[in-house]
Amino acid sequence: MREPTDADWLESAAKLALRGHGGAEPNPMVGCVIVQSDGSIVGWGYHARCGELHAEAVALKRAGIRAKGATAFVTLEPCAHQGKTPPCCDALIKSGVARVVYAVADPNPLAAGGADRMRAAGISVEQIYSVACERVTAPFLTRIRSKRPWIIAKWAQTIDGRTATRAGDSRWISSAQSRAMVHRERGRVDAVMVGIGTLFADNPHLLPRTSRSRRIPRRIIVDPRLVTPSDAQVVQTVSQGPVAIAALSSSIHELSDERRKDFAAAGVTFIELTGSAMESAHRSFRGLPKGSMKKLMEHLYADGVSNVLVEGGAGLLGALFDEDLVDDAWCFTAPLAIADGAGAPIATGEGRTLMIDALRYELLNLRRRADDSMALWRRKT
Repeated sequence: MREPTDADWLESAAKLALRGHGGAEPNPMVGCVIVQSDGSIVGWGYHARCGELHAEAVALKRAGIRAKGATAFVTLEPCAHQGKTPPCCDALIKSGVARVVYAVADPNPLAAGGADRMRAAGISVEQIYSVACERVTAPFLTRIRSKRPWIIAKWAQTIDGRTATRAGDSRWISSAQSRAMVHRERGRVDAVMVGIGTLFADNPHLLPRTSRSRRIPRRIIVDPRLVTPSDAQVVQTVSQGPVAIAALSSSIHELSDERRKDFAAAGVTFIELTGSAMESAHRSFRGLPKGSMKKLMEHLYADGVSNVLVEGGAGLLGALFDEDLVDDAWCFTAPLAIADGAGAPIATGEGRTLMIDALRYELLNLRRRADDSMALWRRKT
């Protein structure tokens, strides 16, 4: 049996970091493993919740005096920022660790500089590339660099690539186990989003059906012409979680007094999308001018949204793919075939004319959920 390498320990730290999903955001998911010279793990930790101890502090607390002379493996460069918690680099210096290995440099100018501070204190500091650490840190890097949330698109399809029959029937394509996985993710993201077509077809409430929910997501309906019924489930359940409708400015301004009062009484808020359906011959989802999705996501980011789970339908997914905004794609495939060209497709954007212009994704994970397969695809950058 071979001895674990630095890359192995970083991968272990990355697996720990994933445990923080749904609690750590808007902070990055971070994991830390502290290993003594004999190869024994003396401390480990991950950032479980924003405002609480960072991964390094948790690991050092477990290690105690055993951290002296050890190596700390961290997914992200230890921070040098005094925020809700003290700088992690200072805690590592104080602990007496001899070496720190991290995978991803902190892109946040407020927190960066930890590596230099530790080197100045006499600690051996190395940055080693790790695919696992890069993947777990990708949502944070996207938020910092692009000023928008991390976007997950989810759909369930038949083996011939349809999400519903020509009559609109889609219950149920995916298994109960697949749907449970989606509900778990609803309870870990800041926002769940659907288009108006999905609202009319399914009348979903978009709340997580799990007692282990880590947060209550904001529910967002992308409805350019503002035709959402006031008796829709999502409107009637505002008391269980906030709801916003993203609509064209013209649609919001032209809303009748009666409908405006109904939405106000329910507690629904509006997000204005600039432009009108007649402004551009190049339209995306239901009359939205190009670039509307990017502006919507930037608005959500500015409003504190770290990640968005998009559950369809085809028009909304098409608009997001058109603007190259889908970071992760969760594709659930059921062992069913409709064999009907009029069945509902996955995405109906403007698309690409040439295959060379197609968006590129890489397969990160393929697993079985009852009789379904679940493929996790990530956008190549």
